[in-house]
Amino acid sequence: MSVAHASDSPRSRVNFDLGWEFHHGELQGDSIEQKRTDRDGWVSVNLPHDFGIEGPFDMSNPSGGPGGYLPGGIGWYRKTFRMSDDAADKVVTISFDGVYMNSDVWINGHHLGQRPYGYIGFHYDLTPYLVHDGENIVEVKVDNAKQPSSRWYTGTGIYRHVWLTTTSKIHVPQWGTQVSTSKITSSRANVDVNTTITNGSDLSKDVTVKQHILDADGSVLTSVSELFEIDGGATQVVSQTLVLPDPKLWSPSTPNLYTLQTELLEAKGPRVPSNDIATAGHLADRYDTTFGVREMRFDPNEGFYLNGKSMIFQGVCNHDDLGPLGAALWDQALQRRLRMLKEMGCNAIRTAHNPPPPELLDLCDQMGFLVVNETFDKWRFTWGFEDGRLVCGRRTQQGYASYIDQWQERDLTDHLLRDRNHPSVIMWSIGNELPEAQKNGELETVKRMSDLCHRLDPTRPVTAGCNQISGVNETGFAELLDVVGYNGGGRSCFQYEADHERFPDRFIYASEVPHSLQTRGEYRTHSRFREKQSQPPHLTPDEVFAETNGRYESSYDNAGVRISARDSWRLTKTLPFVAGEFRWTGFDYIGESGGWPRVLGNFGIIDLCNFPKDTYFFYQSQWTEEPMVHLLPHWTWPGKEDATIPVWCYTNCDSVELFLNGESLGQREFTPENDMHLEWLVPYQPGEIKAVATKDGKVVCTTVRHTAGDAAKITVSPDQLELVVGNRDLSYVTIRVLDSSDRFVPKAATKVTLELEGPGRLLAVGSGDPMSHEDFQGNVVTTFNGLASVIVTDTGGTGEIVLTAHAEGMPPVQCVIQVTDAE
Repeated sequence: MSVAHASDSPRSRVNFDLGWEFHHGELQGDSIEQKRTDRDGWVSVNLPHDFGIEGPFDMSNPSGGPGGYLPGGIGWYRKTFRMSDDAADKVVTISFDGVYMNSDVWINGHHLGQRPYGYIGFHYDLTPYLVHDGENIVEVKVDNAKQPSSRWYTGTGIYRHVWLTTTSKIHVPQWGTQVSTSKITSSRANVDVNTTITNGSDLSKDVTVKQHILDADGSVLTSVSELFEIDGGATQVVSQTLVLPDPKLWSPSTPNLYTLQTELLEAKGPRVPSNDIATAGHLADRYDTTFGVREMRFDPNEGFYLNGKSMIFQGVCNHDDLGPLGAALWDQALQRRLRMLKEMGCNAIRTAHNPPPPELLDLCDQMGFLVVNETFDKWRFTWGFEDGRLVCGRRTQQGYASYIDQWQERDLTDHLLRDRNHPSVIMWSIGNELPEAQKNGELETVKRMSDLCHRLDPTRPVTAGCNQISGVNETGFAELLDVVGYNGGGRSCFQYEADHERFPDRFIYASEVPHSLQTRGEYRTHSRFREKQSQPPHLTPDEVFAETNGRYESSYDNAGVRISARDSWRLTKTLPFVAGEFRWTGFDYIGESGGWPRVLGNFGIIDLCNFPKDTYFFYQSQWTEEPMVHLLPHWTWPGKEDATIPVWCYTNCDSVELFLNGESLGQREFTPENDMHLEWLVPYQPGEIKAVATKDGKVVCTTVRHTAGDAAKITVSPDQLELVVGNRDLSYVTIRVLDSSDRFVPKAATKVTLELEGPGRLLAVGSGDPMSHEDFQGNVVTTFNGLASVIVTDTGGTGEIVLTAHAEGMPPVQCVIQVTDAE
């Protein structure tokens, strides 16, 4: 049981994640009251919670390859709570940031509503049904039993945060402000504000609306105040403009943010004169909105401009799951991933293919990422084939396709209202790869959604991810979009120049390109592309790494669908009218596996457990300026002493000299033929291979690979040595396999058993192996190519968490993580 308190402030927003009960499966009974008597099988949980990630992986699970062979199902949640006495005359709202999917919510037996879509937040007014002198019970049913419900793993459950908000009857409702900036100069910017005000009382009220703009330190920079009359029981939108002096602009390199603080003052007596608002009344509500000042435009010949400067999207697409954590949102895990992308040089994210958690956009605002904010994946139909031709296929029966006709306007509206104030958001994407529009020319839905976006937010363009761009050109679909996103499918990635010539006024960007593949630590010298006509030449006449499992992909940039990472980026950076690209994907993800025994999509730059692949360093070499150099492959190849191995180097330096066991193999510089990587063909010898990189004639960085011996020991290395109680902190512990000389063993598959003592728990384990079926929530993990990951969190107490790792034939190792109280 928990207590929700209304504080002395006019508005209280309380995290409602703790203290829930969960039941896996349907409950007995026909009514909610009868179901409540079913007491078997309930367990205590805290939210966010994804019960699908508990597994097991099973070839017979109906989710199949799209869902990573993990289960869906039905689940029930409930929470009992009391309201404090001072909430009796308040408005109380419960907000769910995301429930996948088909949620039904009750409060004290009253059904509040259903929301089919699993990715958009929603809220309900609890006020009429609350008990203020006893217990209240909120109950939620989740139904994700029809599988597969998507083309990738979605998770199942209340997998994002829940909030309880208490306000006075006169208040700004959720998502009730709209902030935009105009007339931006170095000395001033107009900040235009539309504020929605609800008067929940029966009487008309005089309300003074004060707006303050605060800087990062909380200092008030400018204010405006006006008096409005709000009818009883009415909701009204009022408009005001503030002039912000000397605005600090928002951009990925300088993510400057401001806070708009909206205050509603309710008059207690007769209406005061409009020029005298000092005695306007008591504070009824205070509502804060974060925003940024930035100006953007697209040019059909020169791409994207931000704040008057040309900028290219160095972007990735990302699904919603957090690897071994599943879809359950852990804010710190999300922040950790974004930090890795930032260090790679990424400046943009496409939320493929659904509204992200609000925390993602908060972090993008704070850390500096541009966002293409996508509402839907496919709408109603799949792609199919007839006589070898791609056509609009069958109607999708599972998932959101069954509900889109009824719910599209509501879900899109809520998405726009929720996210329209984020400076990071630069485009609204209304869909992805839509066969009924692209192939059949069903444009009514396109127009309806596009018009809705323009009406609710005229400041941002509308886009969609389009494969089969030839169909898009012929049906007129492209003309209904402000900016056309080119996905790679249908060889659209090779059509930029022809389309620019044919449609010179079109704004173009690569919304989902390239689809190249890599499995961390695996290599082939023979190229392998799904579309053979796009396949680059083999690196060697004979395959050097014939032992590589056929379900793994090569970490040379020679595996993919239709275009390599290097060729794609070369096109993007040399064609000025292409605004940038969004690589598929930033991280490996669960699902879209291609068939058992593989359970992961292997498209990521970074693997499922946050270990960078070689391609990470390719992008870093292209997207960053801090000197770096990276060699591939590793240098432990017993039995290949007669083989010639292609050694590749990614660097942003001028030249690199390669050494094998101290002997120079020559210096390489970039040429027009080799402008993205450097290469040496090296007869394999065990020992040391080293790359020495120079810039402006000076050595600025080096990297070394050593030949390793047999696995002899493991190490455990936490990225956080201290967790703070109540922060939902995470420590990612990396397990590495070493030889007796402390050299990393790059092919080690070592089974590790974990024990934990103290105020902590093993939240998840994983190795990034696309074919591993080990339980993410177990205590055993087998390293994949020498690495595995353990995620540890606290259980609410202070003290030492001691993690011990055991591997057969190796000495046990420990690490200690401190759990402390917040200061």
